[in-house]
Amino acid sequence: MTAERFDAEDWAERLAATLPALVQAQEPYLQDEWQDFPRTRRIVDGRDVTPFPLDDVRIIYQRSRDSRRFGEEAYFERLRAALDPVRHALLAHPALGRAVGRIIGEDTFYMQLPGSGADTPAGDLIAGLMARAAELPEDGFRTALRELNAFLSPVGYRAATDTLGSLDEACDMFLFYGLTLSERIEVADGMVLLPYEEVLRFVDEETVRNFAPTGTGFHGWGSVGAVARPFRWRPELRRRANLNEPMRPVPPFFPGASAFLDLLAVSHATRVTRLATLSNQIDGSAGRLLGREKQSPGFHRSWSAQGVSGFDECPETRPAALAEALEAFRGRKSARYERMAPIVTRLSEALARNGRFAAGDRILDAAMALERMYVLDEGSIGRKLRSRTARYLGTDAASQKRIRDEVQELYDVRSDIVHNRLQKLTPDRVHSAFVSGFDLARRSLFKMLREGMPKDWNKMETASK
Repeated sequence: MTAERFDAEDWAERLAATLPALVQAQEPYLQDEWQDFPRTRRIVDGRDVTPFPLDDVRIIYQRSRDSRRFGEEAYFERLRAALDPVRHALLAHPALGRAVGRIIGEDTFYMQLPGSGADTPAGDLIAGLMARAAELPEDGFRTALRELNAFLSPVGYRAATDTLGSLDEACDMFLFYGLTLSERIEVADGMVLLPYEEVLRFVDEETVRNFAPTGTGFHGWGSVGAVARPFRWRPELRRRANLNEPMRPVPPFFPGASAFLDLLAVSHATRVTRLATLSNQIDGSAGRLLGREKQSPGFHRSWSAQGVSGFDECPETRPAALAEALEAFRGRKSARYERMAPIVTRLSEALARNGRFAAGDRILDAAMALERMYVLDEGSIGRKLRSRTARYLGTDAASQKRIRDEVQELYDVRSDIVHNRLQKLTPDRVHSAFVSGFDLARRSLFKMLREGMPKDWNKMETASK
């Protein structure tokens, strides 16, 4: 069958007609496999939700393929009789036929996915079709075959795009812990925030468990999310690997994603813990369709979550705080943002501190952030900071007095910490001073990003007296 005469719908219909017989023929072989290697069942609310045994099916197909070499030819005769017609029909697809080549009996090709590639027997794709069909509500084989045909079409081919929907979406992602998302949120420049349910499209729960703080599952993993940048892809099929082919470079979006996580932490006044950067994560259903049970994290960078309690209930994103972070991030190329970027990082790190001296260090962080924003020079630093903060943030005499008192308390606590006056420091006092001091720093930061700061602080003070 030539590429010019190829009828994808006819190809799918013929394959779909052969697959049920193969499903029936392979069952005894799977049962024998599970006698030697018992299968772990997954029961949820009394229902068996064990996934389709993709790897086990791949194994028995491979054993059937190699049976002549290992003296198992008679044992696998019935499976080969059902498998060979399916394999032959599958390889009638021109994209697969070109990749396999003209050697009779050869059915292995090289398949390149985003970030990884491997020699792939035709049996792996057949097993993948079965795994994908098991996920679909109805007409599973035909739907899975149409999806496979779409994957074998070029990116941008309209009919294939419509068939795949979001199945051909992959992403680079920055996993984090500390905020609970309820929906997907557009950020900027192709970046999105993904709630945990969507993270699981690209990363399995076991991988998340390896990175997340102990106890995260207590609240259903909802406090794990990701900043991600999706992209579209297609598998590349060829007869053999190209060892000189350059790898897809590490995307430049990770530094930007890290900056956005800092802004989220500061705007919500909560710790946002970085877990891992992961590249080239494809949709799990797409991976299964192409014969991959699950994908590894590949090349990644991870951060230790030691000292972070996963049992804490993390706050949900708040619309006003999210809007502040988004507005600031979208203006990150401005001179205002460049000047404030170190302050954003300092405040985010204050929220993330652990250890014996964390409470005191947070106070120092908040005080230093305020000093830097309010451009304090030598002499009367405390008085200037009280005055400038009150006049910049306060809306009336009462609010200005409250702000001056809060700044004074922050500096008193800071002084007691620096000079080791432990008798004056209680956990409640230190915590209260940090909360109010951090709030002043947070409000100052986002107002300065939004409106800018006075050109002359001394003139502002003089004019308002």
